[in-house]
Amino acid sequence: MMTESTPSQRATVTLAGAGVFATLAALLTLSRFEIPFPLIPYLKIDFAEIPILIAFFLFGPVAAAMSSVIHWLFLNVRGSDAPLGPMLKFVAEISTIAGFWMGNQVFRHLRGAKPHPTFALSAMLAGGMLWRVAAMTVVNYVVLLYIAPIFFHADYLNFARMTLEQTTGWSLADNLAVLVYTLLFTGVYNIVNLLVAAVPAGLIVSPITTPFKHITSVDAWLTRNTRS
Repeated sequence: MMTESTPSQRATVTLAGAGVFATLAALLTLSRFEIPFPLIPYLKIDFAEIPILIAFFLFGPVAAAMSSVIHWLFLNVRGSDAPLGPMLKFVAEISTIAGFWMGNQVFRHLRGAKPHPTFALSAMLAGGMLWRVAAMTVVNYVVLLYIAPIFFHADYLNFARMTLEQTTGWSLADNLAVLVYTLLFTGVYNIVNLLVAAVPAGLIVSPITTPFKHITSVDAWLTRNTRS
C-alpha cells in the first residue's frame, strides 16, 4: 500500500512539473501553429496554454503559475510584439489559473458528501471564463486607450476599427462603438481560446490521474481536490 506523500515530495514534483510543462508551452509557441480568430484576425487562437492547464490539473495552481511565468519570460525573448504581447498572454494565463482555482474553491464548499468530478470541472471552467474575460476586458481597455497611444505611440483603436470594418462589413460610427465591439469580440475570443486549451487538457489528464500516483508517489492535484 502506497503511503501518503510528504510536503517535500509534493514540492519537488511541483517544481519538476512546472519546468516540464513550461518547456512544452515554449515548444508549442515556437511551432507557430495558430488559428486567426475570424472576427479579429490579429488575435490568434494558439495551443500553448494546453500544457499550462495540464500542469494545473496534475500539479496544482502553483505549478501552473510557475509554468506561466517561465512561458512569459520565454515570450519576451522569442515571442512577438514584446513586451506588450507577452504581457497580455501572461495576464490571460494567470487570470485563467486564478479562475480555475476560485471555481475549485466554490466546488469544495458546495460539493456535499459525495464529490462530483463533472461539477468540479464545470465550476473550474466557469471560474476560468469569468476571471479571464473580466481581466482581459480591463487590460485591453487600458491598452487601447492609454498604454498603446502614450507609451508606444500606436493607434491600436484605429487599427481595431479597420480590422472590424473589414471582417464584419460594418461602418462603425465612432470610437466608442469600436471600443465596445473590440472588447466584446475579444471576450468571445478569450472564451474560445480557453476552451481550445481546457478541453484537450482535461481529456489528456483524465486517464492518467491513476498512473500519475504510481509514477510520482503524489496524487494528481485534480484527484486530491475532487475526492471526498
